[in-house]
Amino acid sequence: MYELLKELFYIPRSITGDGFRKSLSVLNSYMGGVVRQKSVPSGTKCFDWIVPPEWNVKDAYIITPSGKKICEFKKNNLHLVGYSEPFYAKISLSELKNHLYTHANLPDAIPYVTSYYQKRWGFCLSKNDYDKLEDGIYEVFIDTEFNENGELNYGEIFIKGAQNQTDEILISTYLCHPQMANNELSGPVVLSQLVKWLKNQENLRYNYRLIIIPETIGSICYISKNYEALKANVKAGFVLSCIGDERAYSVVLSPDEDSLSDKVALHTIKFRQNPKIYSFLYRGSDERQFNTPNLNLGIVTLGRSSFNRYDEYHTSLDDLSVVTQNGLEGGLEFIQNCILNLEINKIYSTTTTCEPNLGSRGLINTINSGPYPKDMTMLRNFLAFCNGKRSVIQIADKLGVEAKNLKNIIENLLKFELIREMK
Repeated sequence: MYELLKELFYIPRSITGDGFRKSLSVLNSYMGGVVRQKSVPSGTKCFDWIVPPEWNVKDAYIITPSGKKICEFKKNNLHLVGYSEPFYAKISLSELKNHLYTHANLPDAIPYVTSYYQKRWGFCLSKNDYDKLEDGIYEVFIDTEFNENGELNYGEIFIKGAQNQTDEILISTYLCHPQMANNELSGPVVLSQLVKWLKNQENLRYNYRLIIIPETIGSICYISKNYEALKANVKAGFVLSCIGDERAYSVVLSPDEDSLSDKVALHTIKFRQNPKIYSFLYRGSDERQFNTPNLNLGIVTLGRSSFNRYDEYHTSLDDLSVVTQNGLEGGLEFIQNCILNLEINKIYSTTTTCEPNLGSRGLINTINSGPYPKDMTMLRNFLAFCNGKRSVIQIADKLGVEAKNLKNIIENLLKFELIREMK
């Protein structure tokens, strides 16, 4: 996964344009060509928003009075304010400073700044470099283009479950920020490996719909095109964001904090060390749109360091050193465990009155020589709470185990018809 992330890192991206399409193509190749690329024309009205013109960058830089080239887009895409309009002029330092942006707290960092919906131009640089700017005349060069007949693109993958039903799990991530590793690329990279894993799972209970979109405007477009289907079919869902470093795992809960997604995420994360749990007050990605009151899918966001909660966020310091292979693997395991816990989370009822004779079926020892082994005690405890009302996750919480680890117990009890699934 880390090698894939490195391949994507230097591709210039925004919410529209060639860089997004190229990045999506790289991910599609990695996933074996399963991505269906969709497009929404520029100018399309999506609820209260309008898809902006497609934007592409050829080059951008500044030449100082002494002839030095600075703020080079080709060296770091973050130097150019996103969606800057074309501009060429020779201007004074005082005028140039009206178009320069730095980070207030990180003097070595280039900040990430955009202006998608208001025409302007600008450059970003570190505060240290800003303070070294000499007085005089600067040559500013920005070669960008806006295509009013362009499009916004996104990718969609659908994996059909084993059961003939319409219930879906929605998993979303975004692919629109330039040259940032954890914030931008960890989500798509983890999702790409997750797709491979899901395709190899047998007897999936749910259908899985996975989307790779531009953040905010992409989810708004997606919802506008699929509102009724989302409302009818999505039973749970997760946004993957900032999920590739080696810091604590995090969850941003849905507004009501009691959706199926909330229950699964809270159950799963409790088995991680020092988990970080945030309310919807700390939202920051596409969970904002999927949980809009008129839709309210109960989506939660899964991450390692959460957005706005690590120093490098939205700066050039979120580079290839922030994300690691171990971090990505941990992020992948986190969402995999959420899915495994979700898949097993049914409601069962016992089929006998009083405790069944487990020894006659070979499920426990028939010699009473002391305490039962842990696995046998777990089986008996599962049965004791299996009342046709509690879900597997609820029982697992009482037993202090992760729900997915009860799979063998459930299969054995079903084999001997000692429990039945409640419909």
